[in-house]
Amino acid sequence: MKWRDFLSFFTVFSIAACTTYTGEPTNPIQRSLTWFSYLAGEDIRAACRQGGPDHFRFVYNAIYPVQIRGYELKPRPGGAELTVRARGRSGTLNRFSFDNPFGPWELLQGRAEIDNQRATQIVDAYAAAIAASPRSAGQRFMSNEYYWIAASCSGGNFTLQGFLHPRVDTNELEFAKLLLSHDDSGIPFRQAARVEGFTRNVFMVQINRTGDGLVGRR
Repeated sequence: MKWRDFLSFFTVFSIAACTTYTGEPTNPIQRSLTWFSYLAGEDIRAACRQGGPDHFRFVYNAIYPVQIRGYELKPRPGGAELTVRARGRSGTLNRFSFDNPFGPWELLQGRAEIDNQRATQIVDAYAAAIAASPRSAGQRFMSNEYYWIAASCSGGNFTLQGFLHPRVDTNELEFAKLLLSHDDSGIPFRQAARVEGFTRNVFMVQINRTGDGLVGRR
């Protein structure tokens, strides 16, 4: 594929793509266009209703260009399905091919079936983390920081929660440890550390005052 053809494809794809997340964010162009919607759990919120299925999404930002991880937990009778997605530093060239030129920037993913006890442990640990952490509504999160943002529909109620390091010690979050125990992405987990200096092209997200959406995107 010639560079000019690639740019033409990029332009057409970008224009055609929708900014609302409706599917799996593996394609890097789609992911960049729908990232805020995915992070805000807009698809989960739209489907959340009394009597409907529960759905939990946990997203870890370990300095956005360096590592992002996403976990989807969907309880079902007898257990739950857990989908794992992860990307390390963008541009891992050994995953490039002409059949899939976006390979170096895609999220690796895997799925696991976990039993009801394990699924309950994750949900309970998440609830305990919310109870033990500062209120996240109104809080800002920069892309060059370490944080978890979780969107969930449980019992027909939608919530959006954030855990920003070091305000919360994200390295000690129990729900994160449980999720990582089922992570087969092959991408080593990047623990939160002190952020030094400034990073170019930083963007910010902010959980709104009612804790059910994102505002202040830039």
